[in-house]
Amino acid sequence: MRNKKTSYAGGVFNPEKRTHKVGGVFNPDSLFKFTVIGLLILGMLTAPTTLFAAESIKFATLAPKGSTWMNNFEAMAREIRVKTDNEIGLRIYPNGVQGDELDVIRKMRAGLIHAGAMTATGLGEIQKEVLIFQLPRMFRNYEELDHVRDFLREDLDKKFMDAGYVLIGMGDIGFYYIFSNEPIRTIADLQSPSVKMWARTSDRIALEFYKNADIATVPREVTQVLSSLYSGQINAVTASPYVTVALQWHDKFKYMTNLPVSVGVGATVITKEKFDQLTPQEQQVLREVGDKYQAALIEQIRKDNDRAVEALQKKAGLQVVAFEDDAREAWDAIAAETHKALVGQVYSQEFLDKINALLEEYRKNQ
Repeated sequence: MRNKKTSYAGGVFNPEKRTHKVGGVFNPDSLFKFTVIGLLILGMLTAPTTLFAAESIKFATLAPKGSTWMNNFEAMAREIRVKTDNEIGLRIYPNGVQGDELDVIRKMRAGLIHAGAMTATGLGEIQKEVLIFQLPRMFRNYEELDHVRDFLREDLDKKFMDAGYVLIGMGDIGFYYIFSNEPIRTIADLQSPSVKMWARTSDRIALEFYKNADIATVPREVTQVLSSLYSGQINAVTASPYVTVALQWHDKFKYMTNLPVSVGVGATVITKEKFDQLTPQEQQVLREVGDKYQAALIEQIRKDNDRAVEALQKKAGLQVVAFEDDAREAWDAIAAETHKALVGQVYSQEFLDKINALLEEYRKNQ
């Protein structure tokens, strides 16, 4: 099933725009509401959101309760329940209570968890070629991402089905930027011994890039980042602005570098074993409702990333610094080297060429 052409890019933060100001209207209390949400989570970490129904689908995510992601998943669960006459319900486990994404995938393979919303890093454990979407500097803006992802949707559906999973919907985390306690304007700044850069233990693409750039990293999974920030083991990360707020990382940083390092993408998947237990009508509802809410989530997350940057500057005193032009060129050269180095390890040359051809054609027509 091919998705309709998406059009989410209008009116949101342009990742290549080299300006310290970010447009968009933001509720001045939002940053503090996000922090309050985090405090409330502490009392709920082991409590899944349950929507009782005849058939329960256990659904795990790293997203914190109260975040845009969780609000979307809960609304999706309610609509699925209504449209299946209370026959299907999602039992949602938020905030990584079922472990990091690799833990969740192991549990899905064992039948302990049936579905999940995860980043490309986690999805790469199911179908590793999907990691190609998070190659550094692959996409210049959201329009390019939407064009390629929409075009490849049928291919991706088949790849996941062949791996034993059904792709319910694809989504965004946002463009990733460098957050740090020291201003980062060049690659040399990141190579400083005082910079303790986080790299996700399971993120093969980031680890390859940092190795090529001679940047030392501190490997941790997402669920370990907050404690590592408090202990001082980490003092720099690449993440989307909204992620730093939703996961309560934001108050540990003074600077954000205006270089869009890569784009974070994700998806919602269910095991084929569980999907096959549903009736054809229930399967159709799950697919249609999943696509609907994933499209809405993409649009909302892009707005939230804009608003988070503005709030972090106004409320938390975050300074946005420019990555120097010469350093940007060097960064792009290392990114291109990384693209080549991962051929045969993560994705095929054919798949990389296909995406580059789609991007080249799209850019010619703009």
